Amino acid sequence: MIFIDLLLCYNLKKIYIMKNYFLVSLLFVLALSSCKKDLVDAKFSSQLSETSDEIVVNSGTFKGVSGNYVTEFDLDLSNPDTQDYLDRLKEIELSDVKLQFQGLSALNQDDTATDLIITIDNAVVFNFNHFKYMDVASGQDFILDDTQKTKQIADYLLSNKKVHVKIQGTIPSANQFNFYIKFLAKAEITAKAL
Repeated sequence: MIFIDLLLCYNLKKIYIMKNYFLVSLLFVLALSSCKKDLVDAKFSSQLSETSDEIVVNSGTFKGVSGNYVTEFDLDLSNPDTQDYLDRLKEIELSDVKLQFQGLSALNQDDTATDLIITIDNAVVFNFNHFKYMDVASGQDFILDDTQKTKQIADYLLSNKKVHVKIQGTIPSANQFNFYIKFLAKAEITAKAL
């Protein structure tokens, strides 16, 4: 009889322990299943870049004659980093917005500063009256560091998933130039989770 009592007591403890494991496991599963996925945002970075078509400036045969140019392109938010989230975007912050001028190495030191206008979706965002092309001729980046204006570009991107960029200016040289302008920006993106 004592043996049966001990066996029964042992089995009841075992059932009690198993019952607690079951309850803990059930609570854990319920807690995980009740989490809403849409409360968690996806945050990631993406490098945006676009290069203009070749720009040809032939400004004449003597010093003092300037060559005007205009180039236009679309900066598209769709890339391998962002394509799954395009319909779920919540916020975009741009940083490290810059232009790279490629192919201007033939500028002379005595070429004077002149204008550079950057238009985004038909609104003038940057207007530089004394832009020095010599500063960027050696491949140095031209940083667009106005926070309010880069936010304006980010807002356009958030609304339209792309922006139309128009860059125009005057190169103060008698030489002919063939060059490219590359527009670069780092985007910090917040989107609803998939």
